[in-house]
Amino acid sequence: MDSKQLTDGAVMQISQKALQELRIPANIKVSILPIGKQEFRLGPLIGILTSGRVCRNRTFNFYLNYSVMLKSGLLYIFSYQGLNTKTKTITGYYFNHSEKTWVPAELPYPDVVIDRVYPNTYWAHRQLEKVIGRGKIFNKKSLINKLDFYTALSADSFLKTHVPVTKTCTNPANLENFLKTHRKLFIKPLNGMQGRGIITVSLENNAAKCRFMLKGKVIEKKLTGFDEIWGVLQHFGHPRRRYIMQNAIPRMEYRGGPFCFRVMVCKNGSGQWLVPAIFTKTATGASFLTNHAAGARFVSLKNLFKEIEGRLGYDKTQFINQLIDLGVKTAGILDQKYGPLGELGLDMVVDRSGKPWLIEANGNPGMVPRSHMIEFPHWVYQMFNLPVSYAIYLAGFNN
Repeated sequence: MDSKQLTDGAVMQISQKALQELRIPANIKVSILPIGKQEFRLGPLIGILTSGRVCRNRTFNFYLNYSVMLKSGLLYIFSYQGLNTKTKTITGYYFNHSEKTWVPAELPYPDVVIDRVYPNTYWAHRQLEKVIGRGKIFNKKSLINKLDFYTALSADSFLKTHVPVTKTCTNPANLENFLKTHRKLFIKPLNGMQGRGIITVSLENNAAKCRFMLKGKVIEKKLTGFDEIWGVLQHFGHPRRRYIMQNAIPRMEYRGGPFCFRVMVCKNGSGQWLVPAIFTKTATGASFLTNHAAGARFVSLKNLFKEIEGRLGYDKTQFINQLIDLGVKTAGILDQKYGPLGELGLDMVVDRSGKPWLIEANGNPGMVPRSHMIEFPHWVYQMFNLPVSYAIYLAGFNN
């Protein structure tokens, strides 16, 4: 058959034997993409790379949400242990919608991979790219450390005015010099997550003091010398862990405590970045951290802006547009350096004058409870639909 004779809506029957050789399950409907006079591709074939633990325990409920978004094509789950480099096949699981069950199978290498491992498994990336080529795996880098984040954004003339100064924390001397310049700072693990291991250090009346969270309580300690910080880090954190220093933005507060925005940035089916949702978290009690693991709670934008809009200097719509603009520009810069990326959760804070500041990027951002999605009711759908749409685009089947 001449592939040019295929028209939109055409149906082609493929024999059971051919499907077995292609390792495509017989009960899967796929699309046909002409690529030559007598050649065509079947697809899209989308693989979701997950952890070995997920595959061993078959905890696939989360991934069913991706599967239902793909109307035509094969979507399956696999871990790096499922890669068969000799046969160029993958042992994975696809969802049989008629039988409503996940089926183990020997499957073809995908056209595109959605990486849901945090942090990434780069060995798997290298093996996959030998077959599917480069630029077909996203989220290519899910753990963007705080120094890499600062370095990438500070190279941009606009974004560098919206990121706090960030340096490596190597010894008491460079800590002292940084503190004398900025008066208050955060010390954070370079690759930390969920707010663990964060310390604040401030200089007041030429005396330094630090604060940190321990077992849910805020501990405050006066310092007689900067080398004491290393004792705190070894006791509170990990002596071999690398740390960064970040000047502390004088943050605007909500009901007496700090808050932050989580700006969700995703690519759509045309490869363009957009912001489908923005959420807000605020610290609880005496905590200075706005991480969910540190006890922070979600607050609606409506309630937040009731209190802070008068302090912003402009209205809610203008401010939200600023966050969207920052989010899209930041995602674009990070995508150029570390991509392909497909989804990011960007944390931003606001200073007392109403200026937003970028703090960090979270690859493969976590779920937000449904009860906090009132202002973005479509987010539950979009958080699964957008990655699948982008995967279809990368596979070349979007038309």
